[in-house]
Amino acid sequence: MQNINFDELKAIQKKVAKEVLTEDSIKPEEIKFVAGFDVAYVGDKAVCACAVMNIKDMTVVERKYIITKIPMNYVPGFLAFREGPLIAQLFYELETDPDVLLIDGHGIAHPQRCGSASFVGVEIAKSAIGIAKGILFGEIKGDKIINGDEVIGALVQTREHAKPLCVSIGHMISLETAIDLTKKLVVPPHKMPEPLHIAHRMADKTAK
Repeated sequence: MQNINFDELKAIQKKVAKEVLTEDSIKPEEIKFVAGFDVAYVGDKAVCACAVMNIKDMTVVERKYIITKIPMNYVPGFLAFREGPLIAQLFYELETDPDVLLIDGHGIAHPQRCGSASFVGVEIAKSAIGIAKGILFGEIKGDKIINGDEVIGALVQTREHAKPLCVSIGHMISLETAIDLTKKLVVPPHKMPEPLHIAHRMADKTAK
C-alpha cells in the first residue's frame, strides 16, 4: 500500500471516464449473451468468477473462475484497481463472447465517474453495467441517483421488501437499457440479475 500513488490512480480514472460512452452500442433486442462477474476473497487471494447466460432462453452457457493474488487492499473509490484487472483477465479466458457485462460495482455513479464497470468496460471495449447493493456517490431523488442536474444512476427494485439495487452505466450502454436488462434478468426469489447471482455463488463457494 505504501507504494500506491493515489493521485496517479485518480488521473487514470479521469482519463478512463472521458472515454465512457453512455449510449447503446448494440440494439437491446440483439443482446443474446450476458456475463456476470463477481469477486470473493480469502486471505491474500481473490476468486473472480463469471457466469455467461443466453438471455433468449435463460440458460447458462459458460461458468469460469480464476484464483489469483489480490492486487491491492480495498480503498473506497478505488475498487476498480482491486477487481478490474481480475475481471479483465477472466474475460479474456472466456470461450463465449458476451454482448454485455454485469459488474458487481458502480459505473459512472462514482466520484470520478469511473467505478469498476466503467473501468472494465473501457479497458476491454464492451458494453458494461454497474450493479451495486448501495449508493457510493450522488444523491437520491425518487428512483434516480443524481449529481447536480445529471442522472448518474437509478434505484431498481428487484424483490419486494428488499433494498433496491443501484444501477449505473458502465460503458457503451444507456441507463434505460441498463435498467431494463437488470429487471429482465432477475429470477425470483433472487435479488440480483441471474448472471451476477450465479457468479457470486460460484465465487463464494470457491473461496470457502
